[in-house]
Amino acid sequence: MDDAETLARFKAELKAPFPFIPDPKGEVVAAYDVKMPLLSVPKRFTFVIGEGRKILKVETGSDAIDPNGAIVSCPLRKPSAAPDAGTK
Repeated sequence: MDDAETLARFKAELKAPFPFIPDPKGEVVAAYDVKMPLLSVPKRFTFVIGEGRKILKVETGSDAIDPNGAIVSCPLRKPSAAPDAGTK
């Protein structure tokens, strides 16, 4: 439920190569039902979401703070090779 500025600092600190989604109003927290029971704070979760909004990986607790599992699961795309200038 962090704001964009807080997440930008956290992302930079972790050197994470994927986007973070700010959720100061708790809309994502509500959609994924990850709020702590009886408390108004979210549990720590990391979701890796791929194409078609498919959830590729979910990490919780201290695993959600370390970005390495998410980075490994993230389908980072490599740029396409440039076509050979000598071929048509």
